[in-house]
Amino acid sequence: MSTHSRLALRGAALALLLALPAGVAVWYYFGRAETLSFVYGVGVGILGFASIALTVSLLTVRPSGVRILLGVASYGGRLAFALVAVGVPVYLGSWPVLPMLCGLVGVYVVENVSLLKMAPRSIPVGAPGPSVRGGVERRTEI
Repeated sequence: MSTHSRLALRGAALALLLALPAGVAVWYYFGRAETLSFVYGVGVGILGFASIALTVSLLTVRPSGVRILLGVASYGGRLAFALVAVGVPVYLGSWPVLPMLCGLVGVYVVENVSLLKMAPRSIPVGAPGPSVRGGVERRTEI
């Protein structure tokens, strides 16, 4: 399993874990329809955000012309999926809007924060800075 997939799955698991008590609170304070709407928004958010691993893998792992085009198409498809999955129920009025959007946005916030914490560091602390004309850059402070 690639690093991207592992990060996406861990972020999705964390978002789902945090969505459970939030869903219980929505059920307690608002009722069944709002809870179902919240869970639907969380599901759309998790599916949309987990698909980022596919997009990133297509764009970064052994990039070629076809893989880059597939990555761009995957990114556009992910955005179209989120737009249709949320926009159609809002347009038809079949779900309460605010809980659904809170679930969707909550997943994106949780996963972005968790990805920042879980992402591997590419440059170790204390590594030398970039070289200038083949030499070592020197900085002075006043």
